[in-house]
Amino acid sequence: MAESILERYIAQRSPALRNQLVEANLGIAAAVARKFVGRGVEYDDLYQVASFALLKAIERYDPDRGVKLTSFVVPSMVGEIKNYFRDRSRAIRLPRKGSEGLARVEEARAKLHARLLREPTYAELAAEAGLAMDALIEILEMRSAALPASMDEAREDDVPLGETLGTAEEGYARIESRDAVRSLLATLPETERRIIELRFFAGKSQREVAAQLNVSQMTVSRAERRALGNMRETLSRESQ
Repeated sequence: MAESILERYIAQRSPALRNQLVEANLGIAAAVARKFVGRGVEYDDLYQVASFALLKAIERYDPDRGVKLTSFVVPSMVGEIKNYFRDRSRAIRLPRKGSEGLARVEEARAKLHARLLREPTYAELAAEAGLAMDALIEILEMRSAALPASMDEAREDDVPLGETLGTAEEGYARIESRDAVRSLLATLPETERRIIELRFFAGKSQREVAAQLNVSQMTVSRAERRALGNMRETLSRESQ
């Protein structure tokens, strides 16, 4: 049916047929939008951007170039979403104090990574930077807000330190020791608890955790995000 609509649209270029063609391909827009979920923007907003990009791509589509419609519209939607994130990040400015603190944290992270040959834990990073845990987390929260995850990274890649907090609630400033974290871990299901312990106490990468638990890296990534979200909600409730 979509092919028939496409042929008629190419011949007539009518707005009505264009709209039918857009509706027939909204599933692709939804799939593209879902790939960018979890980066600080709601799915509905991403879907709206992708849908508008789909419409514009259909209007520009030229079958004489020998490219299938889907092969043409998908890169257009991905590019539009990337531009949306870039424009959004430019509107968010990191305060001078935050910039100075971030430089300090990044320097400490680089030193620890060279020394340990892995990403440092929060406790290690705070100690190396000479910061209290609440100050470190405040800096990472500002960084997360101002610098969204790279649009070119696959979602199953290891999550860099700082992006794990996402849009962290204010209650995260209360995490000042491993004992405090362990009390939160006790509220998690066993698998999620084990993943968080390996990631942030043992300092293992997602790949290492996946190998140790004999699961996929995607499973580790999803469980980690789910666990951190549950911990944020618990802290938020307790801080009210």
